[in-house]
Amino acid sequence: MKKLILVLITLLFLTSPCFAVGQAGLEIAVLKAGVGARPLGMGSAFTAIADNSDSPYWNPAGLSQIKFHELSTMQTRLSTDTDHYYISYVQPLFGGSLGISWIQVGLGDIYETGPTTEANNEVQQFGVFSYYSNAYLIGYGQEINKSLSWGITGKYLTSDFAGLVTREGGSAYGYSITPGILYKPSKQLSIGLKIDEIVNSQKWGTGTEERVPPKARLGIAYKFHNPGLTISGDVTQIMKENYVPEASVGGEWKTDGLSIRMGYTNDAMTAGCGFEDRHIRIDYAYVNQLVLSKENVHRISLSGKW
Repeated sequence: MKKLILVLITLLFLTSPCFAVGQAGLEIAVLKAGVGARPLGMGSAFTAIADNSDSPYWNPAGLSQIKFHELSTMQTRLSTDTDHYYISYVQPLFGGSLGISWIQVGLGDIYETGPTTEANNEVQQFGVFSYYSNAYLIGYGQEINKSLSWGITGKYLTSDFAGLVTREGGSAYGYSITPGILYKPSKQLSIGLKIDEIVNSQKWGTGTEERVPPKARLGIAYKFHNPGLTISGDVTQIMKENYVPEASVGGEWKTDGLSIRMGYTNDAMTAGCGFEDRHIRIDYAYVNQLVLSKENVHRISLSGKW
C-alpha cells in the first residue's frame, strides 16, 4: 500500500501535462478565497490535517477523522463591495462522515453602462445589477484501515448576473469533483493528497462552456506530542503545461484550549489564533490576499461540536 501511494503521487506530478485542457481560467472563482480561519491562518497547508468541518473543501478524506456533529460558519468582507459567506456541517454517517457546505461570493450595486456616451458626453447607464456565485459541496470520507482513508467531494456551481439588462444568458450552472486520500503511517505523521476539479464544467446561458485544469495538492504534517506543535506543508501543481508548483507551510501550537498559528503562502505571511471550550470554538486568521483584496483580510470562524 505504501508503494502504491508513492507511485500514485509520483505519476500525478510527472504526468500533469497529460491532464492539460485548453481553458480560459485556472480556478473556479467562488472557491479561490479559501474557507475556515484555522486552515487559512496556517498558510492553507491543511491537506494532510483536514480534521474539522472544513474538510469537504480542504481534503474530503479527512472527513473520516470526524466522530461528532460539527457546524462552522464564516462571513468576510473581501473588499468594499464583495462579500464572502461560508457554512459547513459534518456528521458521522454510513461508517464514515458526511459533510455539506455552502460558499458564496456576492458583489452588489454594479452600474451597467453602454459602450457610447450621451449628448452631454456622459456615460449611458441602463441600471444596477449584482453578481452572485455559489458553490454547494457535499463530501464523504471513510477509513479503509487504521492508516488509510479516502474521500470525495462533489460541487454544484452557480453564477448569476442578477438584473443585467443589455445581455442575455447571464446565468451559469456547473459541477466539479474532488477526490482525496489521507495516509497516516504513524500517530505523528500524516500525508494527504487531493485533486481539485479533476472533472468539472460550467455552462452559461449563452452556450459558452468553461472548464478549469485539475489541480493536485500534496500535503504532509507532523504532530509533536510535546509541546503540542503541528507543522505542515503543501505543494500544489496545476495540471497544465508551463506551470510550476506552488508551496505553502504552516504551524499550529495548542495548549489548554488555546491555539496559535502561523503560515506562509503565495509570497505572504499568515497568522491566527483560536480558542476552544468544550463545544464551542472561535478561530481568527490574518490573511494577506492581494489577489482578492487590496487590503489584508481578517477572517473569523465560529464552530460548534456535539
